[in-house]
Amino acid sequence: MPLTKRTVGVKSDTTKNKNFNNNIKNSNSKFSIFQKHLMTGISHMIPVLIMGGLLGAISQVIPYVFLKIDPSVGIIDAINTLNFSDGDISLLKFAYILQTFGFTLFGFAIPMFAAFCANSIGGKTALICGFIGGYIANNPIGDILKNDGVWEVTEVTPSGFFGGLIIAFAIGYFVKFLNEKINMPRNWMAFKTTFLIPLISVIVTLLLMVYVITPFGGFLNNGVKNLLEAAGKSGQIIYSFVLSATTAFDLGGPVNKAAGFIATGFTVDKIMPITSRVIAIVTPSIGLGLSSILDKYIVRRRVYDKQFAEAGKTAIFLAFMGISEGAIPFALERPQFTIPLYVIGSVIGSLFAVIFGAVQWFPESAIWAWPLVTKLGIYVFGIAIGSLIIALVNIWHRNNLIKKGKLTVL
Repeated sequence: MPLTKRTVGVKSDTTKNKNFNNNIKNSNSKFSIFQKHLMTGISHMIPVLIMGGLLGAISQVIPYVFLKIDPSVGIIDAINTLNFSDGDISLLKFAYILQTFGFTLFGFAIPMFAAFCANSIGGKTALICGFIGGYIANNPIGDILKNDGVWEVTEVTPSGFFGGLIIAFAIGYFVKFLNEKINMPRNWMAFKTTFLIPLISVIVTLLLMVYVITPFGGFLNNGVKNLLEAAGKSGQIIYSFVLSATTAFDLGGPVNKAAGFIATGFTVDKIMPITSRVIAIVTPSIGLGLSSILDKYIVRRRVYDKQFAEAGKTAIFLAFMGISEGAIPFALERPQFTIPLYVIGSVIGSLFAVIFGAVQWFPESAIWAWPLVTKLGIYVFGIAIGSLIIALVNIWHRNNLIKKGKLTVL
């Protein structure tokens, strides 16, 4: 009898362990599925942002770099108030077209995100509904109210990126539910897929966006915006501090992506600029890359071997392309010191730029997006400060380890 009890007990514990492990796997699986749908939407949104930003950057280079116009003067004002040759006027007209077209593309970022996120869940019908919902998230439908005896359309606060996210998942799973639950004869399948489900889905999208998501998302956006505005400069500094630290922490990993997701939403909705994030993306790679190049000039010896010296050049090049992963080999080699160092350097560089007025609304850190930065000199100086702090401290630390015999460089 005792043996039977023990045997039953073992089986019971094993079953519990299996159930526990299965729950963990299911939890991880659900998160992975959510992340897959989310990243599908983001990956299709990024090209729209990049193309819009590239055209926008070119449009700024023509008047403010090539023609030396004061950046405080808009293109139209420059045409009306300054003397230009016919050729320069043609260039300014072309710059205006590029500017208008490029920044129009930004308006499609949220619809593209919502469309492909929904498509990842529910297929083509969900894609169309997601795009519609994402468009309304940017351009909400106002109510018609009577004001002083006159009926007029009221202005509504857009739900923005947050609204696009909600409608993408809501309508994606709703379309998937309809496809699974509505069973019809084979002869009626075309009616189901091309008329019935699309009609129901579009109506539900409309109702959700107008009566649920837009009011809630607009309230949330207004709340965040008012909170940041009430906090003033200190609120912007705190936001920049957290954003730069989380961006730099794992060089494109999950913490970085989570920070980017939130920051992109705030930026697309024009709540907060993304300055501190784009600086923190490039600073670790430039700083660690510089430490492998400047070491022989600072301490008269190599603190990295030849392999890392080559990796350092690659890291710097990738940084100017807006890619932070070039710093990963340096982080893996001595993470307990390197990771805190480049987080601190990124925070210092980002805060310097933000405090002294550098502003970047376009979510891209590559060098070709720099013409879109307000106070570019301050922005570049912030990157330089953060990078040099990382490089110099890293060189000093590794040189000390070499002196103490704790580090060998081949």
